[in-house]
Amino acid sequence: MKKLVLLYFILALSSCVMACEPSITIVGKEKTKYKTNDELVVKVQIVLTHRNCTVDIKNTKFEQEGIKILSGTDWKEVEPGVWERKLKIKVTAEKGQTARLSVIRGCNKGGCNQSFVIPT
Repeated sequence: MKKLVLLYFILALSSCVMACEPSITIVGKEKTKYKTNDELVVKVQIVLTHRNCTVDIKNTKFEQEGIKILSGTDWKEVEPGVWERKLKIKVTAEKGQTARLSVIRGCNKGGCNQSFVIPT
């Protein structure tokens, strides 16, 4: 009985963790450290692992800490269940402060929350 409960718990946890898979990468030449007022472009990619998500991709939220989003492209489905968007951001953090972009999607299947730290 204990093994069955443990197996159920692991399966439930893994389905929540894998509701969608966001990733954030820098487009172009990457620096080891960024200074205040540096501008860069990042690509945000979200893979909808359940493929039939009821939450529209436009409901994806971004939290900014030590950065400012200057502009962004529209979401584009590059293949079934894989969405991409590019954001132009400006670093507002001072040297040694945190500069972070977080992607947040909420849904009844667990959603996702991914943060990308920009070294300053």
